[in-house]
Amino acid sequence: MKSILLASTALVAFAGAAAADGHTSITHTLSTTLGYNDTDSNDGRVDGDGAAADWDNETGFYWEGNLKTTAMATLDNGLKAGAYFEITVAEDNDTANDDGGIDLSSSDFVLSLEASNGGLFFGDTGRAAEKYWKSAGDMESDGVSTGSDSAVLRGDIAAGPVKASISTIIDEDNDREEQWSFGAEVDAGVAVITAAYQEETDFADGDGDFNADEIWGLSAQGTFGGATVTVAYAENTTDDQQSTGIKVAYPFGPVTATAYYVDEQGGANDGEPNFGVNVAYADGPIGVTADYQDDQGTQKWKLEGSYDVGNGLTLFAGALDETEDEADYFVAAKYDLGGGADFTISYAEDKDGGAEDEIGSDEYQEGTTVELNFSF
Repeated sequence: MKSILLASTALVAFAGAAAADGHTSITHTLSTTLGYNDTDSNDGRVDGDGAAADWDNETGFYWEGNLKTTAMATLDNGLKAGAYFEITVAEDNDTANDDGGIDLSSSDFVLSLEASNGGLFFGDTGRAAEKYWKSAGDMESDGVSTGSDSAVLRGDIAAGPVKASISTIIDEDNDREEQWSFGAEVDAGVAVITAAYQEETDFADGDGDFNADEIWGLSAQGTFGGATVTVAYAENTTDDQQSTGIKVAYPFGPVTATAYYVDEQGGANDGEPNFGVNVAYADGPIGVTADYQDDQGTQKWKLEGSYDVGNGLTLFAGALDETEDEADYFVAAKYDLGGGADFTISYAEDKDGGAEDEIGSDEYQEGTTVELNFSF
């Protein structure tokens, strides 16, 4: 509720400014989904080890709605003030409050104040380290925090070829700052050099992408002869783990080939390198992606394709194996109805233990799914 009140207060102020000088813009985006999945229940799902799976496939009819509001105002001194928030309508048709109505929940919100050479951001905004870090493949030691259930305060600054940010989590329960983070990049012409750091903390955040470890890294990325090359070093000092990687992406005609190799020292994957190859083809109505990885001692592969039939209809199919077990697969068709609406029907099957409910790059649900989406 606090996040809603903050954003709403800013929006009221901006609306008044708009009426006065016309320097304010307020935009709204509404998206809705109505779907049906033929899966009866999530009960009894297990992972490859036989343990209860974290599996949240939709069952039966489901629906949700999402409203995104963005407001920007140019102040008299040239600064730009902004407010952004999302409101999500109850995520299924079984949710009702005590009055028989539908509960609303505030998800992301961001308040900002920006100038030409920097800005200040508060809310569900990226941390400094994740903003700048460029990985060179699957590096075990570069797991900087990328999500939070808590608000983040971040400051950005830019001066010529140098950009830098510093951020901290705002722990409202204990009225203090947690896990400071720093990120920076320098455009050196031939390459962009980046640095990232986050401190170790005993703060516990409910988001699955939060990492309490101390991590730092350096990377450089440049284009040479048409190939984009990234080299990086990352160290998790809490776990005494180091990763050194190189990634090369090279386009030729309708094909882009990408390969990476990461040397791992320390940690559970000590001495076992991570490596992978990806080949993507896109030409006219056809798109195909083939991917192979050997990460954390597990071999993974996927093959996905799409075909634009025309008249708004696109077909999709794919197979993938991320557990060295039987391969998952999916087939789907998407029809663009125009005006921000589309209709999708898909069938996907999880063959590697029942723990996966997001199959393929488009994260299809297991079973047969029929879904109608609108965006305004």
